[in-house]
Amino acid sequence: MENSLNSDKSLANRMLERISSKGIVLLLLSNFLIFICDAQDKSSLQGLILDAAKNQPLPGALVINLSDKSNGAVADGDGKYVMKLVPGRHKLVCSFLGMKSDTAEVVIEATITNQHNFKLELLPAEMGLVVVSASKYEQRLDEVIVSVQIIQPRLIESKNTVNIKSALEQSPGLIILDEEPQIRGGSGFSFGVGSRVATLIDGLPILTGDAGRTDWAFIPTENIEQIEIVEGASSVLYGSSALSGTINFRTKFPTENSSTYIRTYTGFYSTPKNKEAKWWDGNANFSGLNFSHGMKRKQDDLVIGGQFNYDHNYIGPYILDGSIPIKADTIDNSDVANRSGRLNINYRHRFARINGLSAGINGNIMTGKSNFSLVWGNDTNGIYRAFPGTMTLTEFTAFYVDPFVVYFTPGGAKHSIRGRWYKTHNNNNNGQGNSANVYLGNYEFGKSFLKIGGLNVTGGLYVSETNSEAELYSGGGSPSNTLRNRAAYLQLGQKFFRKLHVMAGVRGEYFDMNGGEETFKPVFRSGINLALTKSTNLRASYGQGYRYPTIAEKFIVTTTGGIYVFPNPDVRPESSWSVEAGLKQGFKIGNFMGYLDFAVFQQEYRNTIEYVYALWEPDSAGFKFVNTGNTQVKGYELSILGNGKISSKIEVNLLLGYTYVLPQTKNPDEVFATDNPADGFIPTELTYSNTSTDTTDNILKYRFRHLFKADVEATYKKKFSIGCSMRYYSFMENIDKTFYDLDEPYLLPTGIKEYRKENNSGTTVFDARISYRLNEHFAVAFISNNIANLEYSLRPLKIEAPRTLILQVTARF
Repeated sequence: MENSLNSDKSLANRMLERISSKGIVLLLLSNFLIFICDAQDKSSLQGLILDAAKNQPLPGALVINLSDKSNGAVADGDGKYVMKLVPGRHKLVCSFLGMKSDTAEVVIEATITNQHNFKLELLPAEMGLVVVSASKYEQRLDEVIVSVQIIQPRLIESKNTVNIKSALEQSPGLIILDEEPQIRGGSGFSFGVGSRVATLIDGLPILTGDAGRTDWAFIPTENIEQIEIVEGASSVLYGSSALSGTINFRTKFPTENSSTYIRTYTGFYSTPKNKEAKWWDGNANFSGLNFSHGMKRKQDDLVIGGQFNYDHNYIGPYILDGSIPIKADTIDNSDVANRSGRLNINYRHRFARINGLSAGINGNIMTGKSNFSLVWGNDTNGIYRAFPGTMTLTEFTAFYVDPFVVYFTPGGAKHSIRGRWYKTHNNNNNGQGNSANVYLGNYEFGKSFLKIGGLNVTGGLYVSETNSEAELYSGGGSPSNTLRNRAAYLQLGQKFFRKLHVMAGVRGEYFDMNGGEETFKPVFRSGINLALTKSTNLRASYGQGYRYPTIAEKFIVTTTGGIYVFPNPDVRPESSWSVEAGLKQGFKIGNFMGYLDFAVFQQEYRNTIEYVYALWEPDSAGFKFVNTGNTQVKGYELSILGNGKISSKIEVNLLLGYTYVLPQTKNPDEVFATDNPADGFIPTELTYSNTSTDTTDNILKYRFRHLFKADVEATYKKKFSIGCSMRYYSFMENIDKTFYDLDEPYLLPTGIKEYRKENNSGTTVFDARISYRLNEHFAVAFISNNIANLEYSLRPLKIEAPRTLILQVTARF
């Protein structure tokens, strides 16, 4: 019986093997025949996809066969597309973000290579906005899963933006607090060290390697295509430092055969309202020149730009009169002027013999002199001067060089390899200079898979190494320090039912400090965007952030004006997560259109790093970077972006936003550190409660609860324009208690306690501008910032500029 069963099983197995073998042969044969028939039945259609206004190619534009939506093609770097179609009549649709779609009927003939070109027109200005930074590929503004603010070149020019900060000041939810960016209250103030906002140029970090700060004067304002500000944790895409958001400056390549832009300006600071505080004679003037020239020659694209600037400065040197026992070098009034020159280049070659392949190099170099004032002299006649010993004069040089290769495959995939060498070198008058080199590289792959419902895949590898050489950072035992970073990331985005966009991503980060301390951290993000109607989008997102401490935070050791700074090699990385829900509503009133956006958000931070003053060594008090525990920020934001004609002759641009945040410590009485007094004294346990000036609602230091911004510009007959900006900052409720404790005649008599007592309401600042276009080439503008000549302070112990009056002339050829 058993033998019979075994025999039957063997027979069955042999039959299955024969059937399987025949099946495989038949399957292979049928697939081969289908392939042959398919190849024989289909013909080629090819052509160009161009911008109708500029006659320039649109890489990444999409062509789809409406009768078979899985059949499509993506334009390569030169705007060329190729697709296979069966002979006969077909209806095709061509689309590109920010452009009106074009539909065409084509007749495909079997014996020839068929040709059809598409020319697409721009959508109305605000409705056609496209962003890259939110997901690392182009998306319409209303389809992103997070809050994104956009600043366009128009605002940069109209505000006479010498330093990019003056344009960023108008973005909802963003504050530049004495060089340090805050997004939605996600960070406080740490004297420019360890930014929690990732600053990028063309998607690559531009934070200094040693201190993790942004030199705003280094940003090439004359060559900005668009500024994109992503609010909320963005570490999956941009790595460490993107705890509370990202600012990406996208530079441009020429769109015309030749174009030249020149902007020159001159102006001066008004006498402060407190005339006794004026320290300069005559006019405190400033002047400068911006230029850029772009050209296209066959397969080559080139942009050259630059800026030259002189600024007398409105903060003067300290006076050593013997009343304060500070040792410091004498600084002359003329020494405090800022002088800088910068040149930049973007070059790209598009290979004629390899469709879709381009390579090039971008670069930027700046040199000059600047100063930094840590503390004002006092709150009355010395408010526009530095406290003795706290002003640093710096001669600096900085440059980056960015080689790149980009390849669009015939199947629509994008491969990108970008590198950067970023060097900074500073010589300070206090003998504490520093130098750092950052070397980084990023490979990125992106593709939209049409046959899988348009699944968008973005992935990449990132490497960087920072080498710093400075006695300033010798707190770890050596002036030489190295920080290495390695990362890999992957993001998937899928659209369902043409209405629901779902996205998820992951990144793994590895850090190595000086070959000893190693850390690995995975971070995640996810989100959805649902089109409720044609002009209404609902979004929700979750994202994680991570920030490894900078070389400065761990190893800085210095003193200025009697204020000591101590190293902390044991400071730990910060991490965060954020959630957001938002609604974006498009609107159209006549010919005026735009977006209204409302978002609610919450972020939580772990191991928050702050600059804390204490007696860290016996008989030596000063500042140190320490982990102060867990914190959270809750809030909401409303913004409006609009553009269009309100009559046949008047066009209006509008940008406004209101942000409310409640930044709080989660454990106000948690002991995060203990000081180190002399023998015989009891150590003090440091908490949020005993290091803060105001613990109401447990609000964090150096934050503004309320922020309102508005910018409105009206243009008459495209010639005469008038614009106004305003910014409202609520009172900064909480700062370090140390500054009150030191505000004594024999310590650091700054008057900060009395100043904050008298100025405990919000601050509203107005700017105004008028311009007139003389002809198609020349325009002239008169601009006044802080038009009311308000004396105000945003960062405690630092006064902001009095009124400025500026004459600007621009030329375009």
